[in-house]
Parts: sequence; C-alpha cells; structure tokens
Amino acid sequence: MADEAISTAIMAVATIVAALVLVNAMYPSLYSASGSILSMNGRASDRIRTDLTVLTEWYPPGHPADDVLLEAWVKNTGSTTISAADMGKMDVFLDVGNHTSARVPGADWSGEVLNGNGDGDWDPAETVHLLVHFDPAGCAAGPWQLEVVLPNGVSAADGFTYTG
Repeated sequence: MADEAISTAIMAVATIVAALVLVNAMYPSLYSASGSILSMNGRASDRIRTDLTVLTEWYPPGHPADDVLLEAWVKNTGSTTISAADMGKMDVFLDVGNHTSARVPGADWSGEVLNGNGDGDWDPAETVHLLVHFDPAGCAAGPWQLEVVLPNGVSAADGFTYTG
C-alpha cells in the first residue's frame, strides 16, 4: 500500500513537471504567432480603410515627340491618411496598349495635394494632381491605362485613349 502511494505521488509529480516543460516550450511559439497575427491584422485593416480613385487624365495636344506630360487627378476615397513619405514611395505605371506595362521612374512624376490643409499629407477626400512625363517612342496610339499603387499595395487605375 505504501508502495502504491509513493508510485502514485511520483507519477503525479512527473506529470506536473512534463506539463510545465511542455508549456515552457510552447509559450514562446504561441506568443510570437500572436504577434504575427496582430501585425497582419493591422496591415489588413490599413488596406481595407485605404482607397483611391483616378478621377481623370489629360495630356496636351501638340506635345514634343519625346516628352508627353500626362496630368492625372487622383482622389483619396478611403478613410485613412496617406503620409507625405508614403506618397513619395508611390508607384506609377503606364500600360501603353501593346501589352506593355512600364513603371514610371520617381524622377519622372510628381504629385501635389490640391485641396489639402497644408500638412503635406494626403487626407481623406483630398485630391492629388499628378504630373507624369514619359517618352512615347515605340508606343502605339490607342487605349492606355494609368495605375497608381501605394506602398501598402492599394491601387487605382483608369484608362484613356492616347492619340499620339
């Protein structure tokens, strides 16, 4: 009888020790996984609240053959503010109609918040006036598309007809 009590006590202690070892081994993994999930949740929330709309594009007739100045107006239709730093990291693409899409280098485009409050950020309901310089050499006239992509992956695109 005493043997059974000692054996049961040893088994109970061994079970408790094994449970503690398992918890200590698993806790760091669970903690880092929850941090990753929270981080992804924050990024997804940011993307859901961010939205853009390309209102219109225009380029002047009679432009130089090697430099077209495309003007576009893009509105922040989301509920989040896009910082001036993120605006500088924005990508601008032109799909020139022959299944060719090209990223416009940052030095060849600029943007200015038109109806802003002066803080330099792109707040909800504010419009950015984009000036995009590109060389149309080798590009066919026809349907083109302008696409603006923010650093968080949210994009907006609109098509227009390039007549050359």
